[in-house]
Amino acid sequence: MTKTRLCTSVGAETPAELAKKAALALSLGSDLVELRIDRLSGGISLREVEGAVRRFMRRAVITVRSEADGGGFRGSEASRLEMLSRLAEMRPAYLDVELEAARANEEWAGSLPRGVKRIVSWHDFHGTKPLAELRAIYKEGLKRGALAKVVCTARSPDDNLTVLRLCEERPGRVTAFCMGELGMVSRVVSMSLGAPIAYASLPNEAVAPGQLSVSTMKTLRKMVA
Repeated sequence: MTKTRLCTSVGAETPAELAKKAALALSLGSDLVELRIDRLSGGISLREVEGAVRRFMRRAVITVRSEADGGGFRGSEASRLEMLSRLAEMRPAYLDVELEAARANEEWAGSLPRGVKRIVSWHDFHGTKPLAELRAIYKEGLKRGALAKVVCTARSPDDNLTVLRLCEERPGRVTAFCMGELGMVSRVVSMSLGAPIAYASLPNEAVAPGQLSVSTMKTLRKMVA
């Protein structure tokens, strides 16, 4: 069974603060750090961002999430994709690419540097679709990237069971869990089912509903994995 790697999501207003938080996450035992570039304040140059975070690339997941997908990037889609391309040139461990973006921009996706692994992600902020639909989503994600990430919102405890089936079906390739208070259990159980990555936060700095701290997730991983 694949050992789940912990990935701490960090966001900040400035590149220097983002780098500081990334260093803290790794010092607390995180295996990877998700750099939420979309949470930086406007008016910051990409060169400044690159200079601040370059040293973390071997253990970084680069994410530039649009507002439509629950992120903070407010520019055009063309500028967002251009930024992802530039950041991919630094050869991070993973580049997070939304399934919708990959579908709509196949030429762009094909132009990304070879050797940069993609996490093809899909989020539902309103609920949890039936298993058959979620299964089709992760299968498409795996055709377009190294890993598929399927994130739903738990409206009932049973939603966790639906989403965790995805991890069980493709251990080592699919990260799937539910957001929200009702979904916390899925974040933990996914580690026992072979999810390649489990997301955590810095203490008291969750960037998604239901995230647990990296220290808590590290302890729970020992218990369930």
